[in-house]
Amino acid sequence: KQAFGPKESVSDTAIDSAILALMALPGYYISVFAIGKLQTPKYVQLQGFTLMGILFGIIGVFFTPISQNKVALLVLYGLTFFFANYGPNTTTFMIPSLTYSPQCRSTLNGISAACGKVGALLGAVLFEPATEVLGDGGVMIICASLSLVGLILTFSCVSTTDSSLRGRDTKIHQRNTTANGENVNALHEFELL
Repeated sequence: KQAFGPKESVSDTAIDSAILALMALPGYYISVFAIGKLQTPKYVQLQGFTLMGILFGIIGVFFTPISQNKVALLVLYGLTFFFANYGPNTTTFMIPSLTYSPQCRSTLNGISAACGKVGALLGAVLFEPATEVLGDGGVMIICASLSLVGLILTFSCVSTTDSSLRGRDTKIHQRNTTANGENVNALHEFELL
């Protein structure tokens, strides 16, 4: 019987979903432990995107033989959820707050969150039509490619340490306050890195 196919019953789907959720959940806890103690959010996100890309690539390239072994497909696919939770699903809540200057942090954090929601919606809506056109393996290759894009963007756009951010925040605060501590900038500036 083919894994995750139309011949799978509702109870089989429920069990598979529960297994995937149980595999994914520890990713959050491990990232909470790692960030601040062992890793920065940037490196956790880089690790998540890297391993997601590798796993999606393996599933995509070898989908036909892997799909004949339900356990192998379930484990590989479950690991993509684990590393999604360990990496981008956790760090995307932190990185905008660390990246944007105080004057625009709230607004751009909200815009970043909205963009993430739009991306998730597009992925959910386009997944099935893309599968019909490209096949399951083709969609997994696209997921691997998107993980690579996330890896490149994280590497090139996210600060490694927050010391440069603190220095920038201090300079902006000093520039916007007078000697008696009043804010001289009534309109917030929108300054990005």
